[in-house]
Amino acid sequence: MASVAAATPPFRQVQVERLSVRNELANVFRLSVTVVLGVWLYLASGAGASPGARRNLLPYQALIQNQSTIEQRVFRELQEGLLEAEGIRSTENAWPSIDTLARDGIPPFAADPTARAAYQWTLLRDGNYINYLGVPAQPDVPAWLVLIQEPDKGTVPDQNFEDEEHHRLLDGTMLHVSTWKRPQGVGAAGAIVRLPQAEGWTQLYAVGPGRLSPQTNGL
Repeated sequence: MASVAAATPPFRQVQVERLSVRNELANVFRLSVTVVLGVWLYLASGAGASPGARRNLLPYQALIQNQSTIEQRVFRELQEGLLEAEGIRSTENAWPSIDTLARDGIPPFAADPTARAAYQWTLLRDGNYINYLGVPAQPDVPAWLVLIQEPDKGTVPDQNFEDEEHHRLLDGTMLHVSTWKRPQGVGAAGAIVRLPQAEGWTQLYAVGPGRLSPQTNGL
């Protein structure tokens, strides 16, 4: 028995700390938006796309599956980056700067040596309007814009379920979001964009406007 006791390794105490409320909320938010993003990208891949998807599109709107593979990659990265930014906005009550997103390695804001084009990203805000604007260094690639509109306090959202254009923060705030590209520059530097369609931008969708209903998106 003595030899067995001598061979028994000593117990080691490990301190296990609970996640902070902020980190727990961030993890819950990240999981939920990852599921939603997965649904959008699955449908955008063509597996769930309807042949009549274009019937709901306006002249300034297009499906990302009909764009170049390079543009599809940027679009996917922007959806991931937007959802990460929303997570930070939910827990810190402020939209993250470009430096913060880049430091955290969040695409497409972080440097990527494999990317075809280099972009100068800028965060602009005017009232309830927020822009994440990417201006390319090369003239032959499009500029990109993520437009976020926060609701006026006390107003009822135009719909109460999430889809490509409606994202809900952890506090219940329903955002109106959209992703745009423009092939020939972005106009005045530093000027926030409120109505992209009036300035030559094209709005891009994964599955099309209103393609996700409360039944297909229960989050």
